[in-house]
Amino acid sequence: MRQTLTLGRLFDIRVGVHVSWLAVYAFMTLALARGLGMLPPPEAYVLGAMCALALFASVVAHELAHALVARRFGVRTDAITLFLFGGVATLEEEPRSPKADAVIALAGPALSALLALVALALVAAADRFVGHGPIRDALGALGTYVVVANAVLAVFNLIPAYPMDGGRVLRALLWRRMRDRAAATRIASRVGIGFALLLVAAGVLVVAATHDLVYGWYVVLGAFLLRQGWSQERAAAASAGALNADIRAAA
Repeated sequence: MRQTLTLGRLFDIRVGVHVSWLAVYAFMTLALARGLGMLPPPEAYVLGAMCALALFASVVAHELAHALVARRFGVRTDAITLFLFGGVATLEEEPRSPKADAVIALAGPALSALLALVALALVAAADRFVGHGPIRDALGALGTYVVVANAVLAVFNLIPAYPMDGGRVLRALLWRRMRDRAAATRIASRVGIGFALLLVAAGVLVVAATHDLVYGWYVVLGAFLLRQGWSQERAAAASAGALNADIRAAA
């Protein structure tokens, strides 16, 4: 991606942040700090920034799981980039089998679910062993945020809307049944387009009903997924067309 700031490398994979994510980070820090009324403003903003960083780390861990499992299947990852709508691990090539496609896709949600369980256990331990007071409340708020953030990452990404993780699992199942990756990609992309349209419509209806522009985020997210779905569908159609042309030429 253009306008990306490189933060470093993990397991020889470049990790970067698109400038659009910096705006999300600032917004989340302010929003979270306002919800921490049990703390004075300076501490609330510090904890809000820590929660936003926890989300950053959670998304990186999610994408790193994809990348490391992909490496086990012989697929290298060029970079992990955080941007406005989350994160993406840029694979150098497509997985070579339906099994690899499905396992790579499931690795991210699986790790996010595991992190949510670990954070939940730590919150329970802090609640039991840390004395009452603002410190315990702050630790509980941070831990709870990590639990919720990773649970949402796990569940939302499993929605079967390509190119999300669940959509890639759907593509892998279709690919295995049809023995045609391009055709499976087209079908999975169309399912993703349908979900994106529903998300946009739901966002518009909720904004109209509540007059709260915060729900406009769902419209923006749906529009992004719609664009991605159309892009993937066109790419699959072009790939299938090129293959058919090659077959005709060989004949």
